[in-house]
Amino acid sequence: MKKLIVCAFFALGTVAFAQSNNDVTLQVGVDNSAIVDQDGLQNDNLIVQLGLSNHAETTQEGWANENVTLSVGALNEAYVDQEGWWNENSTTQLGLSNVAYVDQLGVGNMNEQMQIGNGNYAETTQVGFFNSTVQYQEGDMNSATSEQDGSLNEVDQYQEGTLNVAYASQTGDLNDIIQYQNGVGNDAYALQMGDGNLIDQWQVGNGNSATDIQLGNDNYSYITQSGDTHTHLGVQLGNGNSMIVTQTN
Repeated sequence: MKKLIVCAFFALGTVAFAQSNNDVTLQVGVDNSAIVDQDGLQNDNLIVQLGLSNHAETTQEGWANENVTLSVGALNEAYVDQEGWWNENSTTQLGLSNVAYVDQLGVGNMNEQMQIGNGNYAETTQVGFFNSTVQYQEGDMNSATSEQDGSLNEVDQYQEGTLNVAYASQTGDLNDIIQYQNGVGNDAYALQMGDGNLIDQWQVGNGNSATDIQLGNDNYSYITQSGDTHTHLGVQLGNGNSMIVTQTN
């Protein structure tokens, strides 16, 4: 529903100002601040901040980029930089002292960030064409970082709990990384270079650690850790390799 409302809003703005950039910034509360810089054509930005000492920055350069930032709470920070064509971002922060960074350079990249809780950190970098990222954090002091360079890559990071860390990096085309963490103090690291690779890391419990590296094409890793203090290191070099690891206690 929210996406439909936003799309309708931007559609109306485009009809009225076909070649203009559009910005709507709404702040309700105390000591909130926003900085918006738009250079190009048909860029759309919406910032809504409700609460105390929230800060949002949006920089758009190019054509038809879209950003929506919503912060409800206190001391949240959101920074969005879009350069190119048709890049889309949505950042939502509900809580205290959450920080989100988005850097999109290219065409048709899409990012969605949701932070519910306190002290969470999310960072996304997308360079190339039609890359997609989803970062969902519910809890406190979780950290998620995604870096993509190429085309048609996808990263999905889901964190529920406290002090979880997820890092994903992809270079190439048609790669996919999925990281799911539920618990306290889990670490997940995934690095891929090549085309058509997949890393899927699931952690449910506390103090688990998973690291996977894939260099080549069409490699697959599926890692499941259930319980506490498991460790995993997986490395695949070449093409068409597969790995399935399950750890429970």
